[in-house]
Amino acid sequence: MSKREFGSVRKLPSGRWQARYPAEDGTPRTAPTTFPTRADAAAYLAGVATDMRRGVWTDPRNPHMPRLREYAEVWLAQRTVRGRPLAPRTVDTYRHSLDSWIAPTLGDAQLTDITPSVVRRWHQGVMSSTGPTATRQAYALLRAILNTAVADELILRNPCQIRGAGQPNSPERPLLSLEDAERLAAQMPANLQPLVHLAYWAHGRLGELLALRVGDVDLERGTMRIERQVIEVDHVGTRITAPKVGSRRTVHLPVPALDTLRDLIAARPADPAARLFIRPDGTELRAHHVHAAWAKARTAAGLDGVHFHDLRHAGLTLSAQAGATLAEVMRRAGHASPAAAMRYQHAADHRDAEIASRMTAQARLPEPPGR
Repeated sequence: MSKREFGSVRKLPSGRWQARYPAEDGTPRTAPTTFPTRADAAAYLAGVATDMRRGVWTDPRNPHMPRLREYAEVWLAQRTVRGRPLAPRTVDTYRHSLDSWIAPTLGDAQLTDITPSVVRRWHQGVMSSTGPTATRQAYALLRAILNTAVADELILRNPCQIRGAGQPNSPERPLLSLEDAERLAAQMPANLQPLVHLAYWAHGRLGELLALRVGDVDLERGTMRIERQVIEVDHVGTRITAPKVGSRRTVHLPVPALDTLRDLIAARPADPAARLFIRPDGTELRAHHVHAAWAKARTAAGLDGVHFHDLRHAGLTLSAQAGATLAEVMRRAGHASPAAAMRYQHAADHRDAEIASRMTAQARLPEPPGR
């Protein structure tokens, strides 16, 4: 045991260090976790002493401190984004992360018991049990919940301190050419070929395209309105909702998209409320129908690994190459912030650099003097 000005530390048989200190009423408290080094334990005690002097110390034995499980349930019920409730699909994703990866390990812990070392051990356990996407989603959710706990003054700081753990780290998607998109469309069933064209030329998300109605298309003006989306929620089925925040938009269509729409609308009922895309037997077209056909089409086209969403990515990149500004790309894409739209600007910049390099290679440069 090593005595200090405030509290004490001792080395445990495991080799780790324990920190103890007197609470404000004089009763002993033990740090909720052990530490790898004596210096780490001492730093913890220094932090507790500072918090007590500032009057912001929270007693880890507080019987009124909520457990993570109950706090997370309230958080999920009250969470909004820009004043709007969470989309059903987002709720479904959060619920899965909470029930599968957070609550089983951390659910019974009081918020003050969740320390950075606890989070690191939990994160390592999740990584060893599932894939990187599920791990990232679970960590990002835990961090968001505990950020709110900080704002509610239940804890002093967020213990989720793993650098980059909540950030997506997906490999860059392949950039499809117009020829690739046409080849893929040709391999799709006839009723789905217009869907491929609109994903490329109008940059629609699949859920937005499935929700289109006949009345959303104005062939005279050459526009298409995106005002809703189809989402599929586990155990619920499909729902029609408003699109993502900032995604309501009217897109002006290039001629190839208008041509495919003219043929499609000519074969559809005159009712403006009729769904634009349906199955050949007239029943509802759902995302899994599209994905099943897409899997066959990309193999037949020799483009295994290409996602349906890559059509949107390619079309937006083409719009940037055609001279669209960042704000214009955002508008066509239905992006609420510049971050996502910048991907297409960067792709266009990269392509422009390639063009300049090829132009240089084709130039007849003068021979240096003396040769």
